Amino acid sequence: MKIAICDDEKEIRKEIKNYINSFDNSITVLEFESGNTLLEYEQKIDILFLDICMGELNGIQTAKKLRQRGNNAIIVFVTGIEDYVFQAFDVSAFNYLLKPIDNAKFFEVLNKAINKIKSFENELLKEQPSILIKIGTATQKIFLNEILFIEVFNRKIIIHKQNDEIEFYGKLKEFENALGKNFIRSHRSYIVNLMYVSVYSRDSVTLEDGTTILLAKQKYEEFVKKFMEYNKSLISKKKETYIDRT
Repeated sequence: MKIAICDDEKEIRKEIKNYINSFDNSITVLEFESGNTLLEYEQKIDILFLDICMGELNGIQTAKKLRQRGNNAIIVFVTGIEDYVFQAFDVSAFNYLLKPIDNAKFFEVLNKAINKIKSFENELLKEQPSILIKIGTATQKIFLNEILFIEVFNRKIIIHKQNDEIEFYGKLKEFENALGKNFIRSHRSYIVNLMYVSVYSRDSVTLEDGTTILLAKQKYEEFVKKFMEYNKSLISKKKETYIDRT
């Protein structure tokens, strides 16, 4: 989980960071001293503690820009002025904290925000397509979006996931139809998940993590067609495009 703190007061950032670390030190905490520096950060943020009264770009303006970009982070406003609280509803703020921060109130809000994220993630997991694989006496459920690629080596199937690998004896053919349209057999030894493809050439496919997969000559045209179709489907799902000229 990734939590960001955006406040122009260093001491406030330090205070909030200490609270988060004492709650759960496995959480990644990011610090930003202004709305503009926060907006330059393009990676996902789960929870954002956002000061309202800042310099050139205040917290409300920053939150509006984030929402315009499709950022759905849980926003908790931190302010010393209660008058701003009603404006927080315009950007779907989750909650607000008044300065000086009450630690009991902070932990209450943080706990609720984390539980909301966990609940949302659990609902997503229920909807995600998956496959069931029987290995020995155990049956394992694998979500398709976790699979980077599958290979066969020495009669063993190796499923390369985001965080680990699963090995068992089997045939690659068994997976071709079961995995769905986002996967393609690029080579007799590989099946690739198109959602992780970064670059391809005539004889290879490179994934986002830098892994290089062989692309057979006779599979090249089929691969290009499916990859283009996959990317077109992503574009069609986007209802709006945000362009910032500031």
